Amino acid sequence: MGGGRDGAGGVTWADRRCVVTGASAGIGQAVAAALARRGALVVGIARRFAGPPAAPRAGHVLEVGADVTDEAAVRAVFDAASPVDVLVYAAGESHFGPALAGTAAELREMLDTHVVGGFLCAREAVRSMRARGSGHIVYIGSIAVDETFADCAGYTAAKAAQAAFARVLREEVRACGVRVTELAVGAVDTPLWDRRPPVDRGAMLSAADVAEVVADVIAQPAIGIERVVLRPPGGNL
Repeated sequence: MGGGRDGAGGVTWADRRCVVTGASAGIGQAVAAALARRGALVVGIARRFAGPPAAPRAGHVLEVGADVTDEAAVRAVFDAASPVDVLVYAAGESHFGPALAGTAAELREMLDTHVVGGFLCAREAVRSMRARGSGHIVYIGSIAVDETFADCAGYTAAKAAQAAFARVLREEVRACGVRVTELAVGAVDTPLWDRRPPVDRGAMLSAADVAEVVADVIAQPAIGIERVVLRPPGGNL
């Protein structure tokens, strides 16, 4: 789909400034590309990017190197991208293994990325959105919040905390016109699985398909879409 307006009453993409975290790979990369194809002005954030904060341009993903857990770096990105209409928080970190076999450092890294980073980016996004009375924040969550999977206790805890934060934030910013959506996704074929035992990755969701759902959710400004659950057609893997 090209630039312009999505459907009757939908968003005009050329007017939308979007910040996407975790944009160097997986779902974040796919979301950034999908929004740019629609004509949005997209800033993609990732630690592995090297670009400095700057103003985005339509139909292009501006790659900015920043750590979402670094308060000053996050503020600099949002200051340069302002005014921000959309935040898609897709940054993630994962360490897998038995619940008591990991390290405290690994657990802190997951909590910092999924929760603290999600807080810092939302704070800057809402600062911009509240002034204009509109905006949309989308968190890429996980069905691990609802299910029980062995070997991912820390990841599940981090995603559960992120989901709880998103729910409370939604209630607090609803009155100022800001929407908050959580996408709880099942197995998606991303680099995360490179470190896991072999599975049928062809049976997983694709990052591109998830990105299309994100774009569709953003394109419905008259609907409060609070939570979307996405699974592979064959169910959990």
